[in-house]
Amino acid sequence: MFYKMLLWLFAIASYFAGFSSSYEMNMTRYFKMPDLYDFDDYDRCLQEFKHRETYCFVRAEVLPQENSEVWQTIAEISKYNKHHFNHRHLYYGLCLRWCEEDLMEAGADVVKELYAGLLTNNTKLNTYVGLFTAEESNRIQYNTILNQCINLKLAQTYGLKAVSMIEYCETNHKVVEMDTWNLTFYAITFVLILLVASSSLFDFYLKHRPSDKEISKEGHYKNAVTGRGNRFCVSFSIARNWYRLNQEPVGKLGRDLRFLDCFKFFSMFLVVFAHTNWILYEGALSNPQDVERLLHTLAGTLLISGGLITITFFVFSGLLLTINWLAFTKIKNDLSTMEYVEAFIKFNIFRYLRLTIPYGFAILLSGVYFENPGGPLWRHIFEREQLACRKNWWANLLYINNYYRNDEKCMLQSWYLASDTFSFILSLLVLMIAHKWPHLRNWIFGCVGSFFFVLPGFVAYFGNYDPFFVPSPQTQKDSFIDDREFSELYAPFHMNFCCYFCGVLSAIAYDEMSKKQFKLHKSKLFQCLWYALIPVGILWLFSSHPIYQHYYEEQSLFWNSVYAAIQRNTWAIGLSVFVVGMAGKVGGLFRKFSCLPIFRILGRLTYGAFVIHIFVARIVLSTLRTPLFFAPGIMFSFILSTLVGSYLLSLVLAILIELPTSALLKLMR
Repeated sequence: MFYKMLLWLFAIASYFAGFSSSYEMNMTRYFKMPDLYDFDDYDRCLQEFKHRETYCFVRAEVLPQENSEVWQTIAEISKYNKHHFNHRHLYYGLCLRWCEEDLMEAGADVVKELYAGLLTNNTKLNTYVGLFTAEESNRIQYNTILNQCINLKLAQTYGLKAVSMIEYCETNHKVVEMDTWNLTFYAITFVLILLVASSSLFDFYLKHRPSDKEISKEGHYKNAVTGRGNRFCVSFSIARNWYRLNQEPVGKLGRDLRFLDCFKFFSMFLVVFAHTNWILYEGALSNPQDVERLLHTLAGTLLISGGLITITFFVFSGLLLTINWLAFTKIKNDLSTMEYVEAFIKFNIFRYLRLTIPYGFAILLSGVYFENPGGPLWRHIFEREQLACRKNWWANLLYINNYYRNDEKCMLQSWYLASDTFSFILSLLVLMIAHKWPHLRNWIFGCVGSFFFVLPGFVAYFGNYDPFFVPSPQTQKDSFIDDREFSELYAPFHMNFCCYFCGVLSAIAYDEMSKKQFKLHKSKLFQCLWYALIPVGILWLFSSHPIYQHYYEEQSLFWNSVYAAIQRNTWAIGLSVFVVGMAGKVGGLFRKFSCLPIFRILGRLTYGAFVIHIFVARIVLSTLRTPLFFAPGIMFSFILSTLVGSYLLSLVLAILIELPTSALLKLMR
């Protein structure tokens, strides 16, 4: 049976391959265009002379020139915007001294004709300009001369002109001052280290004090200490929290769901893969043509379908919420109206504190100023996020960042946390209503699920959106700024709630299965369905291929909206069935692999890795001096270094904040 599935998978994949785009890139014309990135030697510019030197990062936009063959090539290549960069938008790193020397050689008459104006109508650039407000004096002083310098380069080689704007300038005498934000971060870090050290020493004292006869010394850190005060004091203990991190699942429920840790880790790996790839685009590539050609293939379709991976976390969140709610109602099934209100408030407060305290520390870290340890791209990649976090941190902590200041996002990945938070609130409310009126439960679940299933289709239809979110190279290069589809179709909670609710329903299905002691792993029909989900899921990733590769052709708005409704939601339904099957011990060797002890730790570190991984990726990639050659080996080296760095920092975050917070919240219950 399995081999037949593989044959069908191969046949259908071949069918999809037949829809490959007929677009062929003319590489002879391609290489006649200006390079997207042109950087002077950063270190030599700032180190060669002892007196003050200036190096500026400048954004330019080529002006239309219809009689120019180069301009016609730029327009032709750039119109395929889902696969290609916008080749009108150029990035320059210019040394002011060398720029002045070039203009002096060109002569005063030539220089006067070079100035084309300022780039002021680019909303994406304006977001950067609005964040780098301290650069206004540099813009006033150097915008004109640097525009002349850029146009001298363009005129000599390509016969083109461009408008431009300085994003920021660096000097060799800049000193980063210790401000309130930095001091707050260092003070909190010092206090946390002090708490961990004190708590660990106190725990060590409790282990070896003569009067302690209740617990053997060997099992001291694995068992709770007596006394509320003592439990409070050992909350930050390193040894105790390490054992908690590595603790085996307890009870039937824990054993049935231990595979989730493996799923979370591999989903996190794919998230790091996607986000590191995005930050590579945000930086500078020496061979953008290879990226663009890749996106015209089946592999390109697979890359743009990666957004479905995030749905895994929505399903798991809905599953865990419902399991906790069902456990709560089993303790006390009859609840008054005030008890419902009290439970609603408690659930939300405990979740808010558990997630927000480590998340808040990650925001604080993201806003810390550092001396530039990198090159010309450091501030473009790294400091933009610092400034956004200093400006909009409060929107993140209120989880409204999906709807407020979308173009100045602090920690772009936090859109998921905001969407998950509102989904949690609404799902808990629905569960409470269904519990209050159990005879209406199926109607309530059916109406809520159906409404949010079709909602993305209506949004896509009336908003005239593409049927699915496509993170194009230019969109990623601009860090998703001013991207309407990301802000309105992909990130809002109402577009993802159905996926979350699938997790809710899967938890209810698992609970019913456990109550009735139904053995899913003994049902051959269900096993066939479960194994079929694997090849069907792979094929579903390619279902967008005909649409993505032919987006420039006129397509039916109705069928686009239908696909918008089913793409993510159908994936979530299939994933929910897959999870219920795994919980029911279906899967054989696959389930045994997912339950390996190593995933216990990696899965529990996933939340910390999620909130910190873009910080790590930005540090790794913003230290580049020159454009990077895009190749699989280089890309995977960056991905793996980001993944390892993220999980190591997540371990530190877990020991310092996440696990102590969890321990303290247990004392408050």
